[in-house]
Amino acid sequence: MITIPLLHDAICDFIEAEVAKRFNLKTVDIYGMESLKNPDVIRSGRLLPQSIDDDGSEEEAYPCIIPRTTRVKGVENARENVAEVLILFGVYDPGTYTDEGKRINDGSGFRDFWNLVEATRQALFTQHTLNNKFRIHDDYFDAGLFEEQIFPYWEGYCITKWDVAYPIPRLEESFF
Repeated sequence: MITIPLLHDAICDFIEAEVAKRFNLKTVDIYGMESLKNPDVIRSGRLLPQSIDDDGSEEEAYPCIIPRTTRVKGVENARENVAEVLILFGVYDPGTYTDEGKRINDGSGFRDFWNLVEATRQALFTQHTLNNKFRIHDDYFDAGLFEEQIFPYWEGYCITKWDVAYPIPRLEESFF
């Protein structure tokens, strides 16, 4: 198997086990009924258009965590590669309502977003190495919110960099 998909799978497995399972966040179904659920870790690297899933599910895609490998670069004068992994986060928060039906913007979506990001950062830097193969490169971590937030969603990202094994060159038999 190629190394980059193995890194992607290791990150997805790790985030499911160490981050997503710790959170119970707001979601809404196609009928507008709110409930709580763990964020889905989307392994395909992107959300599919909103529709009823093949399995008959009528749940919203939010909350979600979407790891995506965006770049792999060789390190100059070294036999190593660095993979850049973008991790997208999305949470749903229409606000909270009083008994009289008045909406209170309590900032819980903003807090949910940053709690997911911080939990991811802490989990990654506590573990530091995944599957005894992939190590965070130079303790790199960058996170932020996207500038445009479409109500009632909060979306943002973090970027991590990973040391990835360099392929071992095959030498021809005649070389020896």
